[in-house]
Formats: sequence, C-alpha cells, structure tokens
Amino acid sequence: MENISKNDYNKVKNNIIKNSIPTIIAFILSDVFSIIDTMLVGTISDEKIYTASLSAINITTRVMLFISALSRGLNVASATILSRYIANDDKEKMQSTIIHTIILNVFFISLPLVIISLIFVKPIMLFIGNDSIIYEVGKGYFIVIMISFLFSSFNNIFAFLSRSVCEARRALYMESFANIFNIIGDIVLINGLFIFPKLGVTGAGVATLIYKVILTLMWIFVLFKSKSKLRFNPKYKFNFNKRMIKDILHIGVPASTELLSIRGANIIFTKIISTMGTSVLAAQQICMTIFNLIIEVGNALSVSVAPLVSECIGKCKYKVANLYVLFSRKIAIIVSTVIGMLILSISTPLLNLYTTSESVKLITKNVLIIVIIAQYAQNIRDVYAGGLRGSGDTKYIAKYTIIADVFLKIVLSYIFVNIFKFDLVSVWIVIILNELFKAVIFYKRFHSDKWQNIKVINDTE
Repeated sequence: MENISKNDYNKVKNNIIKNSIPTIIAFILSDVFSIIDTMLVGTISDEKIYTASLSAINITTRVMLFISALSRGLNVASATILSRYIANDDKEKMQSTIIHTIILNVFFISLPLVIISLIFVKPIMLFIGNDSIIYEVGKGYFIVIMISFLFSSFNNIFAFLSRSVCEARRALYMESFANIFNIIGDIVLINGLFIFPKLGVTGAGVATLIYKVILTLMWIFVLFKSKSKLRFNPKYKFNFNKRMIKDILHIGVPASTELLSIRGANIIFTKIISTMGTSVLAAQQICMTIFNLIIEVGNALSVSVAPLVSECIGKCKYKVANLYVLFSRKIAIIVSTVIGMLILSISTPLLNLYTTSESVKLITKNVLIIVIIAQYAQNIRDVYAGGLRGSGDTKYIAKYTIIADVFLKIVLSYIFVNIFKFDLVSVWIVIILNELFKAVIFYKRFHSDKWQNIKVINDTE
C-alpha cells in the first residue's frame, strides 16, 4: 500500500509552485502582450478599418490555433514521454525524444500546414469572416503571422519540454524579454512612428514575427551553450527510432485530435458569430482576449501538472500523482477568482483602453460577467485534463472533447444565433455549458483511477 509522507506533501507543493507559478505568469504575460496588441490596434481612428482589423486578428488567431493543435499534441506526448525517462534517469533517451519531436513537429507538421494556409489566404479569410473588407485590411497580418508560426513551432517545443525538466522560469524570462520587442514593434509599426512606415494591423503581425525570431535565437543558445537539462550532448549520435516515433504518435495523435476539435469548433464558432456583424465579431475578439487571460491559469497548471504526474507514474507513486492534481485545482480556483474579480472591478476603464467604439464596448460589457463565470469550469477542466494527459489517457479526453464541441458548442450556438436570433450573451451561455460538461466528465474519469495503468513507453525495438 502506497503511503504519502510529509516529505511527499512538501515536495508536491514545492514542485507545483516551482513549475506552475512561472508558467502561469508566462501564459498570463503572453495574453497581456496580446491584449496590448489589441489595444494598440484600437488606436486606428477609422472605425470601419478598426473593426475589420480586430476581426482579422480574430480570424487569424483561430486559424493559427487550429494549425498549432497538431504541433501542441506532439509536444504533450513528448513532455509525457520525457518525464518517464527523467524518472528512469535515461539521458540518452531524453535527447532522442527531443530530436524526434523537432523532426516530427517542425518539418512534417508546421511547414506543410503553413504553406497550405499561405496558398489559400483569401478563401480562408472570406469563408470565416463573411466580409471582403476583413480580407483587404487583414491579409498582410494573416500572411506574416502564418510565417511567424514556423518559429513558434520550434519555440513551443522547448517551452513545453523546459517545463518537463522543471525549468519553467527559464521559459518565463526568455518569453518576457523577447515580448518587449513585440510591444516596441507594435508601437512604431501600427501607426508609423519615427522613420517607420504606417502598416496598420500588418505592423502588429511584423512585430510578432520579430519577437518569435528573437525567441528562437535564444532557444538555440540554450540548446548549445547553456547549462540546461535540455542542452544537447555534442558526443550524442542520433539514430532515427521508429519505436519512439510510434510512442510519440500513440499519445500525440489523440491529444492533437482533442485540440483540433476545440480549434476547429472555434473556427466554425467564429463564422457563426461573424453573421452577427463586424461590431459583434470585434466585441467577441475583446471578450476572448479577456477570457484567454483568465483561463491561462488552468492552461498553465495543465501543462505543469502533466509531466509531474507522468514522472510519478514512472515511479509508481499514484497517490502523489493524485495529490499534484488536487493541489493544482486549488490554485486554479484561487488565482482565477482573484483575476476575475479584478477584471470586473476595472471593466469600464479596461474597455476604454481597447476601443473608442461605443457599440463594441456596450456589446462587450453585456457579456463580461458570463466570461468570468465560464472560466471557472474551463480552469477546473484543464487541471484534470492535464493529469489525464500526464498518464497518457489522451484518447478519453479526445473522445469527450469532440462530443462536447460538436454537439454542444457548434449545434447550440448555431440554433441560438441563426434560428432564434439571440445575441452574443447566448453564445457565451453555450460556452459555459460546454466547459461544465467537460469538467464533470474529466473529474469523474480522473477519480476512477483508470488512468493509472496506461502504457506510455514500449521498450521493445
């Protein structure tokens, strides 16, 4: 019978704080920088161009997140597998996992998908946005952001893996430093300050590309010059391992399927909302940036807890793994409550920073309280999903995510918007129902203990 000592409790708290707090800060800062991007775009004085620009950002974000779903699924798998090798102190397999992840992720997924998205820029933007002005204003932004994703793909691999080896602070410092160049680029390129041209929303895309390139150069330094656990051993001879590829895909494909269903549903979701007009779509973009800021708490905890659970399972410490999830849930509830209350208390000045459009502000303000409520269900869902991913139980998550996003999110939102002609508030009620359903399902699965004996690594060649 496995016992949990006081030392185990202390270790759980220390590891969660050490890994999750920097990750929460990094994720929130990333969204804060995204919010600043949106606010700086809000300085565009022509309301028609402004709403089209904000709509273009919304559309591009949905497409980029859809493409990154496959990439992130493999990162989840690699982080889970890497944690098992950490538990066994197998440094050679750790390095092999990293190189296989780069090959699969960058060259077989990100590059082909980016090329396809660049070929079909116009039909993609017109299909989702339902308005030619969004394409005309935002096509430059779309193209630049898609190019930047090639660098994002590489950066995201090492951000994920650094958290697997409990080096979350490194990722935080690097991303924060690189993002400074993003903000500077936004300031000078959107409205054309000093010697720089006025590029509008395309300028925001160029600033993002600069930030991604700088971050990539920093990660290359970490791989070859730093003292990180991820540093490549120059004496290591890489051999392509079909068994490892199969292990990564075994966990990664269901994880990618889950994310694809979420993000594919979000694209259709955005298209449904776009039928309500560009002002509503612009308001939805503001709501989503605020929502994403709050749910980064659960997202960060999900990313942090997965490798810790995986490492515990590798050492057959199932009760400690369970403790990681329960402690993470407590943090998610406390932190998201504080952030939610803060946003509600400053909602009026916050919306004034986003836009001068009174119609957009009115629509957004009506939805904001529902946004705050919806984040509780999603943050709790994310924590339990992280625990299940760490165990390798990605197929279960994928199955119920597809069911929820197709039959709840898409179908109900279509009925509310296109048949009953309800407003944006009804759409956010659908989001609450969707996230609540998944939270209950993942809670029940985790506490059933069926995840404890899932095979992640096959040692046979």
